[in-house]
Amino acid sequence: MRLGRIRPILLSSLAVGALACTQDYDYIEWDVVDIFYQNPTDAVDILMVVDNSGSMYPYQQQLGTNFSQFLTYFIEADIDYQIAAVTTDVMNAESGEIRGQVINSETPNAEQAFSTIVNVGATGSGFEMGLEAAYQALTEPLVSTMNAGFLREEATLSLIFVSDEEDSSPLPVNDYINAFRDIKGQRSRDVFNASSLVVIQEAQCDAYSTRGDRYIDVAEQTNGVTGDICSDDFASIVTELSLNTSRLRDTFFLSREPDTSSLEVTVNDESVACDEGRWTYMRVEDEFGDEQPAIVFERTQMPPSDSQLAVRYYDGSGSASNFCGATGGDDTATE
Repeated sequence: MRLGRIRPILLSSLAVGALACTQDYDYIEWDVVDIFYQNPTDAVDILMVVDNSGSMYPYQQQLGTNFSQFLTYFIEADIDYQIAAVTTDVMNAESGEIRGQVINSETPNAEQAFSTIVNVGATGSGFEMGLEAAYQALTEPLVSTMNAGFLREEATLSLIFVSDEEDSSPLPVNDYINAFRDIKGQRSRDVFNASSLVVIQEAQCDAYSTRGDRYIDVAEQTNGVTGDICSDDFASIVTELSLNTSRLRDTFFLSREPDTSSLEVTVNDESVACDEGRWTYMRVEDEFGDEQPAIVFERTQMPPSDSQLAVRYYDGSGSASNFCGATGGDDTATE
């Protein structure tokens, strides 16, 4: 008999002077129950590392005008955030120093303030060293002097590199990654990540742009986001940065291959039917580049902060052909 089918339970009830009688109750014993928790960070310190070389002015303008998209998930999850900016120019006397004010949820006219700090100008060195600039900003002596108060012990740390040219910092990428992780402590990798808004497709950018492979490497190794700075869909990329930096999740990887016709999802013990449009089943590339079975929520319908998500299902092939009432290929159980 296959595990996971509806099976009756026989319960006996004895009455004085009467025969015992039985009543059937149905229950479902699933092959798998995956439990997830939507736990965004409570507080995050965000350092924007913005290229200030000659070709960056239009990209700084775009970033500044998309501040509302960047704040989307911080506001939704009521996250205590701080945002500051440094430049990629480490050749001048102000190398690594936070520019202007640190922005938080209490900052008046925050959108204008954000536009000001990320519009860092376009007169900096053509040898962009974003990784080195971030390292200088977050370590001694600047972390205790000019940048004192930005790093909070209780907050997670996110770096966002914005550049249209490759990083020229002197150390290997992994040395910088290890140094950034040491800032927050190696005990938990979830407390640090880095994202990169850089050149991915050189053909989409101007002739002076170069692919940001070192920045991309940092993002991939720290579970950050990589976006193409020359993309026409700049606002969506900025929103993606917001989701990743807040640590909210719209994608939940399943532990086993499911029979997709059996998938049942609950959020805080309330059933969410597959035909409601809030979530779907698909195969998604994980951090190692492998496609895995996953439940993916619409961005506007994600499980709220501090909620519990349960996904129940039978073992199967993982094929989406029978998902949510569709009729397609075979999705028989794996024994």
